[in-house]
Amino acid sequence: MRFSFLLLFAGLLALVFGVGFFVWPAQLLSVYDATTGPVGYLMARFFGAALIQVGMVFFLIRDVQEPALVRAIARGGMVGSLAGLIVAVSAQRQDLVNAVGWSTILIYGLLSVVFVWFGYGHRRQS
Repeated sequence: MRFSFLLLFAGLLALVFGVGFFVWPAQLLSVYDATTGPVGYLMARFFGAALIQVGMVFFLIRDVQEPALVRAIARGGMVGSLAGLIVAVSAQRQDLVNAVGWSTILIYGLLSVVFVWFGYGHRRQS
């Protein structure tokens, strides 16, 4: 897998979820069987705004080639993905979301593995 593809994939994924949480927080949360009120919807919109920001950054920098930048971006993506994975697993274990929450675990888990690979394990061939 090329790093540019990872950033394209992660960027588009973040943008899709970001727009969803920003524009339709109640509807998107209901897919996960999560209930909240006006403050929760506000927080979901802030989350959506953050995802839009991350998605745009990943999309716009997807062609980066400098090895030090690739490692730094991958390590930052790793930290964010691992944090999301911890939250997703915790929510699933506490039955805060329905079975759709497993898809969130899968997404964050896969992103974590690939970002770790680019951040620490993958060495480009010259």
